[in-house]
Amino acid sequence: MSEFNPVDLERLGTWPPNVLDFLRAHADALRSERTAEHTYNLAGSLHRLHNPAPVMRRWREAEALIAETMMNRELRAFHATRLVDFNAIHQEGLLRLNIGRDLERLKHTLAGHLPPERIGDVDAALAKMLAADPHFLEREGAIWATPMRRFLHDGGCEVFFESFGGEAVERLAGYLGGELPIALKGIGEPAVVVIRYPASGWCAFTDGRLPQSMIELYLEAQGDWEAMDHGWDIMIERDVPPERIEAVVRASDPAVQP
Repeated sequence: MSEFNPVDLERLGTWPPNVLDFLRAHADALRSERTAEHTYNLAGSLHRLHNPAPVMRRWREAEALIAETMMNRELRAFHATRLVDFNAIHQEGLLRLNIGRDLERLKHTLAGHLPPERIGDVDAALAKMLAADPHFLEREGAIWATPMRRFLHDGGCEVFFESFGGEAVERLAGYLGGELPIALKGIGEPAVVVIRYPASGWCAFTDGRLPQSMIELYLEAQGDWEAMDHGWDIMIERDVPPERIEAVVRASDPAVQP
């Protein structure tokens, strides 16, 4: 683990001081370069054919500094879920999808909510779903999270029913139809798992997008800038062990509100 506290992208006070010093010193140049680049990219092809792309000297310097500084740091991230047991995440960590294990958990929980014949339909629905989407297991077999609270919501790629195998179950419910989607919405409680993970090496999206996002977020925090591109998901293709779980809270907890 890093000797530093995790960097929270929405809390500038957690950012490395050298990064903040550079961004503060060159904020005007960064803003000007990014605006010029954005205008150039939106211009017609004829304009771009006859004019060189804007020089992004300070922006590239900032990206390089952030990439180097964050190499050995950790990020705080947020995993929205619906839990029947808040303690299980502390004990097991976040687990990647395992169809056999997680469908058995689902069936066991559904036993108190649906008649036996409807629970038996889950296997048929799974076969139908996998036939229609052969890449499903590869795509959903990872831990997904978001680096920013503002992107936590009840739906979309950050939201998973972790007790039952992630978003896989939501999609499975859609294939089965009938009572299962309704039953799932009545099980468990909306929650957010707060994790810390290495900023380098655990997520390709983080490796590629973090420097630009930090510059955008810093400029946005100055109050006169609308970030052009800082939204991305975290995809971790490994289990997140219990020691990397910072907190498990209800979705209404102030700590996970934007």
